[in-house]
Amino acid sequence: MNKRKTLCLLALAALILLAGCGGRKQKEENSYTVYYINPSGTRLLEQSYVPGAQTFEEMMDELWEQLVTPPAGYQSVVPENVAFNGYERGIDALRIDFSKEYYDLSNTQEVLLRAAVVKTFSQVPGVTKVMITVEKEQLKDLEGEPVPAMDANSFIDTKEGGINSYQYATLELYFAGGEDSKLAKEMRNLHYSSNMVLERVVVEQLIKGPEEEGLYPIFAGDVRIQNLYIQNGICTITFNAAAQQQPAENPPDPETALYAIVDSICATCDDITGVRFEIEGNEDGKFREEVDLGQVFVMNRDLIETREMQTEESAG
Repeated sequence: MNKRKTLCLLALAALILLAGCGGRKQKEENSYTVYYINPSGTRLLEQSYVPGAQTFEEMMDELWEQLVTPPAGYQSVVPENVAFNGYERGIDALRIDFSKEYYDLSNTQEVLLRAAVVKTFSQVPGVTKVMITVEKEQLKDLEGEPVPAMDANSFIDTKEGGINSYQYATLELYFAGGEDSKLAKEMRNLHYSSNMVLERVVVEQLIKGPEEEGLYPIFAGDVRIQNLYIQNGICTITFNAAAQQQPAENPPDPETALYAIVDSICATCDDITGVRFEIEGNEDGKFREEVDLGQVFVMNRDLIETREMQTEESAG
């Protein structure tokens, strides 16, 4: 009897444990990240939140309430004088409308508010992009140009230090094309923190991998930038040892992988004339056992696919 009682108690404990784990897992899966600012108003802060909303409208109301009701030690990104006029659920983007006082915000306030709103509401199911409007007119930048709809990937932040402003950039990135050891171009538009150098942004986007179909990554594993500095037009990048790993699917030639980085940086960053590489601080080794690292690499257009030219020739 005692043995049977013990077994029942153990089974009951296991069921309770499994139920608890399942509840925690479900809570993590339903968790959203809501964005606030630090007390000095210089950078974004994150807070996890599990909404209880059942409908799209309830979700919008609940997340907005969280945005304007920060937890202790946080501040709302929405100043009191800026009114939320509502939203419109479009086919291509969710439009969030503010009062005309939006244009009275400083550059720092504006970019942090924009980033927090886009990052928070782009998590809602069915929302792929967020457009900011002011009195139902599309937001315009300092040069009077319309600001397009954005998603969370439109903002590249740095966790260290504050954000003075975001800068907008069009990146010319190169990834493996999968044929004849050639590189294929992918254009990517994003906002990045003014605390980050553009060259680092380019490399981090390459590490992230391609977004277009038919292109393949040049990295595998947990690749990190250990150091990056620029001197006399030469960008020197130090990777960790994971950069030596080949991608599992359609791995590019080592030379092609290196020039994907070189060509991306040289094409995007006007002041860069060449790139040097180090792995774990070593500049004299070989990249993936084939390419000598002890040299300065310059733009190599011979490795770039000329898709447009091929299309025109076939059409003719």
